[in-house]
Amino acid sequence: MDRMKGLRVAALMLVASAAGCQDWDRHTRAPTDLSQPPEKVAKRLKEDGGADVSSTVEDMMRSRKAYLEQLTRMEKLYLEIGDLDKANWARRQRERTEMVEVYPYLSERPIIATVEVAPEKSIPEADALYDKAKAKLNEVRGLPLTGFLEANRVKARESQAMFQDVIRKYPKSDKVDDAAFYIAEIYKEYLRKEDPDDALSIRYYQWSWELDPKTPHAARFQCAVVEDFRRHNRKRALELYREVLDVEPLNASNQRFAASRIEQLTDEEGSHLRPREEREPSGGELRTETDRIDANSKAPAADSKPNTDDSGS
Repeated sequence: MDRMKGLRVAALMLVASAAGCQDWDRHTRAPTDLSQPPEKVAKRLKEDGGADVSSTVEDMMRSRKAYLEQLTRMEKLYLEIGDLDKANWARRQRERTEMVEVYPYLSERPIIATVEVAPEKSIPEADALYDKAKAKLNEVRGLPLTGFLEANRVKARESQAMFQDVIRKYPKSDKVDDAAFYIAEIYKEYLRKEDPDDALSIRYYQWSWELDPKTPHAARFQCAVVEDFRRHNRKRALELYREVLDVEPLNASNQRFAASRIEQLTDEEGSHLRPREEREPSGGELRTETDRIDANSKAPAADSKPNTDDSGS
């Protein structure tokens, strides 16, 4: 019996670990010392001859690009000398590095958001790659624990890489805005470990509707949900929910939810979730549902007067 009990406890601990490991301590803790605004610190460091944020980020990007180029040269060199194993090592290392998203330190848009990217025309090669990415994504959509099981995350990453290739290789394709939306969806739903503060999903959602302001996808709604329930950014969530009502009318359910959240976030006292005061049919005085229940369960004596003391004494 003790052995069976121990096995059950171990199994429960394993399930709890699997379910909770991805989101454990997801959000980066804010620094405790905010003695000076970041822009003042950056200016002071630059004037003192110290680190310059912009140049440091640019140096990092140049180093990353040079590293990828070196891996490409290594792959070609090993192929020329006939060492296929090491050529494959260099190729896999390059591909894995390319799949790691670079955070947009100096921009409000993703790194791959360049002026060349604009949906203009249908390109058959881009359409085929986009369809392939959608098919790969559909293999994991709707599956339970998709964001927790590594096998599903691998497929999600593969799908995301193909959507990114649509944007990189065919920047004038009319699928670039759709690809940006699905990249955001993948970060939001399946790759939260890679985007623990939701910075990338938000940027891709926003970029998708910047590329196509009339996008058929619920980009603003999904972005509002992230700002509302994950980042607890009430001001930005309200802005986005209002935009949903104005420019995303295709999904009635999303519209109703957006309207409800606007009411809850802006008028908590008047929210439909708060019990309303209703008029008593007999006495004519206003009472809440709680007051009526109390009155029915403990009726006052005939000669008693109503208690108007808020303290209840």
